[in-house]
Amino acid sequence: MIKIGYVRVSSDQQSLESQIEFLNKIGCEKIYMDKVSGKSSSNRIQLNEMINYVREGDVVHVTKVDRIARNTVDALKIADQLQAKGVGIIFHDLGEIDINSDVGRVIYTTISAFAEMERKRILDRCNEGRARAKAAGKNLGRVKDVILHKKINELFNEGMNKNLIAKSLKCSRSTVYRALAN
Repeated sequence: MIKIGYVRVSSDQQSLESQIEFLNKIGCEKIYMDKVSGKSSSNRIQLNEMINYVREGDVVHVTKVDRIARNTVDALKIADQLQAKGVGIIFHDLGEIDINSDVGRVIYTTISAFAEMERKRILDRCNEGRARAKAAGKNLGRVKDVILHKKINELFNEGMNKNLIAKSLKCSRSTVYRALAN
């Protein structure tokens, strides 16, 4: 039986440090780390490797429920996969309750549903902010590289073909086409 940790943050700009520090402190021998959204378990390579690695009697430690899943279906699927392998799972924000017990399962399901709701609320707030910014006339995409677009037009007017322009300026062909369309 070994203690295995799982940590996740949603983006490369976020730090895994505090989660790793906690799991090291409680004696996790192996820690799997993902830097990807928790909306789906299918795109989390380390989570899937951890599920394949664990053996009967192992215990997976996670600092918070929403680190392992952001929707109830995935949360329950992951719990079922671990339970089928005889692996325990402890969420330290739930007071180290065994989620494979009947009471633990109810608590885990409820907390997972709240995590899913919070994720949807975050998305709603982001979408509202984008809509307000767009209505205010703010550019939400990348700012056009005016100098690059000017150089593309100059080279095209000199007779250079679009593929060669893209290669010589080290930009994509779609950038060349976009610059020439304006």
